[in-house]
Amino acid sequence: MAFRDALPCAYSTEQVAAWLRHISLPADYDRYIADPASIPKTFDSLRTLFRCQITTFPYENLSVHYSPTHLVNIRPDVLYTKMLGPYEGGREGRGGYCMELSIFFHHMLRAIGFDVYMTGIRNRTRTEGVPSGEYQGWTHINNIVHLPSGEKFSVDVAFGGDGPTSPMRMVSGHAVQNLGPQEVRLVNDHIPKQRLTEPKLWIYQYRNGPDREWNSFYSFAEIEFFQEDFEVQNWWTSAKTLHRWTVLVVRFLRDGEPVKFEERKDMLPSEANFKVAGKVMMVNDVVKLNMGGKTSIIYSFETEEERLKALWDYFGIKLTQDEIGCIKGWDMALK
Repeated sequence: MAFRDALPCAYSTEQVAAWLRHISLPADYDRYIADPASIPKTFDSLRTLFRCQITTFPYENLSVHYSPTHLVNIRPDVLYTKMLGPYEGGREGRGGYCMELSIFFHHMLRAIGFDVYMTGIRNRTRTEGVPSGEYQGWTHINNIVHLPSGEKFSVDVAFGGDGPTSPMRMVSGHAVQNLGPQEVRLVNDHIPKQRLTEPKLWIYQYRNGPDREWNSFYSFAEIEFFQEDFEVQNWWTSAKTLHRWTVLVVRFLRDGEPVKFEERKDMLPSEANFKVAGKVMMVNDVVKLNMGGKTSIIYSFETEEERLKALWDYFGIKLTQDEIGCIKGWDMALK
């Protein structure tokens, strides 16, 4: 597949360099920061950028609950300021939900020189958190990367706690280890409601152990979506789905990384092929931890003041006074 030079990338070389400094790259990558386009277009580089991205920027939907409009702005310039903060790389930065994180990462990959395009995803409905229903309309987003080697990868950095921890080769049935005993794979097949025999769709599946059955999270096609498509999706997804009724934050943890965010300052730089070891999650009024096995509650709270403290302690997120005031009277507010 050939790629055209279409619209210019949203971010400048200086902005990409600021992002690279912010994501705590392994020391071997320091030589590329001044010239981001020199980063090798290989799987190893893509995996490193992927893992640094998901362990730096939390998956979070706080803008739905702590903003004046309770809506999410997904313009690339707005996302850059939100992720890196007004001082580009300070502690003011945030994360975002799927549209925000994926669009932001898309433009970073483009600026580096990867052949990448965005596409939409159909999620399945869930019962008690387990995918079990029909594939719905477009409610998620993905990036597809073509490497010079000829390999294609699904690069989903924004599926919350259920996402992959590495780019996934688009080879049907090729399973890889995710967190703990969980395996994930892509299968090229039809979904039940599909009438046309072609094209088949890519289906993201998981199983929580070698003796467990595979189950499907979502499906997508190799069709290019644009910013305008996601503006429409974002209006529905941020305001009408589970994001409306759940305060959710997920931070992936690197090997050896402490659970408390403040303690990260004492970490040594990650090795080149570091792994993602676990995840810490806020769901409404609890903080949970999963280090590859069972999920446990490590902190629960009852007030907004306690939630704000937990956002800082576990995720490094500090909301402004204006943002804090926006949840007053909102049905997800605590006392």
